[in-house]
Amino acid sequence: MRIDFQTGCAAAKDASPSLRIEEKDVPRTPITKTWRRAWKAGAPPLFAAILFATALSGVGRAQTNPGSDAADPAAVLTLRDALAISLEQSPRLAAFSYERRAREADVLQASRRPNPELSLGVENFGGSGDVQGFDRSELTLALSQTFELGGKRSARTATAQSHLDVIAWEYEIARAEVLEQTTRAFVDLLAAQQHLTLADELVEVAEEALASIARRVEAGATSAVEQSRAQVELEISRIERTRIAQMLATRRWVLASIWGDDAPRFGEALGDLESVPEVSSLEDLQHRVSEGPAIVRWSAERKRRESELAWQRSQGTPNLSMGAGVRYLRESEDTALIVELGLPLPIFDRNRDAVRAAALRLDRLDGERSAAVAELQSEVSEAYGALRTAADEAEALRSRAIPPAEVAFQAAREASLRGAMRFTDVLDTERMLFELRGRYYDALADLHTAHANLERILGAPILPHASGSEEDPR
Repeated sequence: MRIDFQTGCAAAKDASPSLRIEEKDVPRTPITKTWRRAWKAGAPPLFAAILFATALSGVGRAQTNPGSDAADPAAVLTLRDALAISLEQSPRLAAFSYERRAREADVLQASRRPNPELSLGVENFGGSGDVQGFDRSELTLALSQTFELGGKRSARTATAQSHLDVIAWEYEIARAEVLEQTTRAFVDLLAAQQHLTLADELVEVAEEALASIARRVEAGATSAVEQSRAQVELEISRIERTRIAQMLATRRWVLASIWGDDAPRFGEALGDLESVPEVSSLEDLQHRVSEGPAIVRWSAERKRRESELAWQRSQGTPNLSMGAGVRYLRESEDTALIVELGLPLPIFDRNRDAVRAAALRLDRLDGERSAAVAELQSEVSEAYGALRTAADEAEALRSRAIPPAEVAFQAAREASLRGAMRFTDVLDTERMLFELRGRYYDALADLHTAHANLERILGAPILPHASGSEEDPR
């Protein structure tokens, strides 16, 4: 069996020329360099599609509109198209773009110096006796400036920048989740299409059986009871076909909703479920958990908490304020210069408690990271187990269960047409065959879903590590 999701993988040798992507056509960017490595190493189709769709959204956006073809109700939808549209139009990812810009604004704001202060004051007026009027009043105009000490401005800017770095990693995690969600929905849609094809075949077989039995009843070769059973079986097949058609419509809606469409605007999903992607061993995948974005983000989180601690420590240093101005004495009509210096005395509050709280949050980070690694390793184990189970089940059904079931069904069908087998026996072989085929497609869908889940967790291809030096993809 070949791996071909029409994603532009190197394995798509039999793909239509309009759908085949050549390596030379891919722009050279950091994303596409990773994609090229995966291509040369024989990457599984799902991850290659994810990398390529990422390259499309970041580089090819100015060349084509990925949603233009999918907006055509008659256009087929490939996994590559679905992933590119999700990256381009996902409401969840769009919200991150606003948050990123907000954090960038926070960095600019944090780098601003305090504003100078202009003050105007009048003294010695409106009292009693000699100062009842304005004759002895004093008018003061002054300009003051606060100078932040203790590295407050640089610490504040570093803290804001660290928040921006954390948001960048959270975006990477969200993007991987959106891609995995899209892949899962696309695979479910492909499976539903296969189930609908099976349901159509089952209805067709039931109609042929009913017509054959009706002729035998007219010829007096069998009883009318057999015809009634065949009619009931046909109606059951039609009801099941209607149910699967509704399930297919629902899964189309689910896929379209991921990129924010209020209704599906694409035709048939195009892809081949019959693939067995090669993966690394469980031990290798467990070791690579720490390389995924969900764990790498903790490095950015550490810098954020270190910046928070530095910021709180700087708050313990009081700021210096300086001012200068001119004072007008109305009584003598003289003017004088004034200079002011201000420095708060850190007697009651030295911000020690806030510093201690920030230090404790920093100290607990290693434990939080270890817990996150353990949780992801558990998820890897579950996803890997699901992948191996689905792969073994699909292989067993394909090679050992379905072929003899097909032979039995064909033999029973021919015998029934000759009147040499009861209709109930034909029904048993028919149901067994179509049930096995349905389980086969479900197993394939589970296999690719688990495969995409592993790539989401690791944020990288789950290919076995090649021995020897890696060829430079450039």
